[in-house]
Amino acid sequence: MDHWKKQLMEQRLEHVRAEMGELSFQEVEFITTGCEKDVLILDKNTVIAFYRKGLQIERYNVRQELLRSLARRTEAVLPECLYCSPNQTFVVEKYVPGSRITPQYVEKKHLESAQQIGRLVGSFLKQLHMTSEQKPVLQTGFAEDVRNDMVEGVKLLQSKLSQSEMEQVKDFLKKYDETSASVQGCIVHGDFHFDNILWDESSGRIGIIDFSETGREDPALDFMYMAYYPMEFRRAVFEEYGSEDTKLYERSQMYDRIYGLYDMIENIQGNPRKPSFEKGYARFFFT
Repeated sequence: MDHWKKQLMEQRLEHVRAEMGELSFQEVEFITTGCEKDVLILDKNTVIAFYRKGLQIERYNVRQELLRSLARRTEAVLPECLYCSPNQTFVVEKYVPGSRITPQYVEKKHLESAQQIGRLVGSFLKQLHMTSEQKPVLQTGFAEDVRNDMVEGVKLLQSKLSQSEMEQVKDFLKKYDETSASVQGCIVHGDFHFDNILWDESSGRIGIIDFSETGREDPALDFMYMAYYPMEFRRAVFEEYGSEDTKLYERSQMYDRIYGLYDMIENIQGNPRKPSFEKGYARFFFT
């Protein structure tokens, strides 16, 4: 761990001690790669999440209500809030055990095991997307954010892309606007990434973490990373999910391309948390 990260970790721990008293732990993991929060994991038992811009307590509480309701309807293990800081800078949650379900992890599993995990993932998404939560606080505004961000983003991309490539970008964004305006939304996880989907071999259960982006949006958003998984796993997910929406997978790839644009734009802006411009380029143009 580099000096800067170690110093920040100590500051975070001291902040918690000042509010909750002395902490007892043997092992600590510190994650700073998230877009909006830093995370401490103590002894693989307790998770402390620090929100860099402060916790939006109303949204957090609504999501906690949603998770409690969802926990009664799904076999997946979900985060449980243990403590919320009065000054709304951090929360303490129960640790969700398991290995990250990355495409590489799935590839190493026997076919039957991979399909079993896929079915559990599909079942969870089905239950989540059937949630009837209607509170306005869970509106994500994702499509509007994309439109607003891309006004400046397109200008930045012009410094890196050819005229032909820019035409492809503009055509894609026009198609996205048309598609997003016609889609029926539902409650989605919002960041259904490899890092947030876990498999606990000992219990035979999946765990789902980080619901900070949860809200009402196109269900295809939660399938964005499915293209990176082996076909057998992906098929098991979609079969268990059982949607009649034949365009679901196609739209999911549209979202992956949007994040390719974001990767390129934020790389130009110098965001150190983003991958290289070349990776964003490949994600958009070769998906």
